[in-house]
Amino acid sequence: MAEEKKAIATEQAAEAAENTTERENVITLSRPYLFEGKEYAEVDLSGIEKLTVQDAIDAQKELFGQQDIAASVITETTTAFARAIAVKATGMPVEFFRLMPRMVERQIMTTVRNYMNADKDTENHSMKLEKPYVFGGKEYTEVDLSGLANLTGMNESEAENRMVRQGVTITYTALNFLYPCIVASMATGLPEEFFKGLPIRETLKLKAVVNDPDFFE
Repeated sequence: MAEEKKAIATEQAAEAAENTTERENVITLSRPYLFEGKEYAEVDLSGIEKLTVQDAIDAQKELFGQQDIAASVITETTTAFARAIAVKATGMPVEFFRLMPRMVERQIMTTVRNYMNADKDTENHSMKLEKPYVFGGKEYTEVDLSGLANLTGMNESEAENRMVRQGVTITYTALNFLYPCIVASMATGLPEEFFKGLPIRETLKLKAVVNDPDFFE
């Protein structure tokens, strides 16, 4: 009987932990938000966990195309970028976020920014991944980026040309999300798609590592 109760308690604890995880990126509103005749008591951003670096690239590209001046400087710090990612995470129209109260939108921005601000974790020139990543039937827990030290100015020019061919306007490459995917691909021999397919949480870490002059000291 005692063992049965223990098993039930363990199962309940596991279920509670699972529910807590599911609520991690859900914002509970202090008052209902009315949009197109429907009230919302929360904004569920848990879909952000399914987004990839490619989604961040697309969002940045869209903002550049809209000539969003703020987003062209440091994209990930802007409300417009957080809004674009929230749209992709929820499937809601952009108006849903544009029309919400200012303080709620700040919560959206904070949630997106906190999720993407993964600490740069490198050791022996390898970038540690937050979670195991499967690509081409192989599982990766880290990426060896030591080849970055061997790239030259010719590689830099090639990266810029590849960005243009993919329809990306070059402002300052160090601020761009596509650029580190291209450069990391050159350094590792892995296809660009490998880096574009990484979880969106790895976006800023990859950008920081590729552009960090102290990475190899």
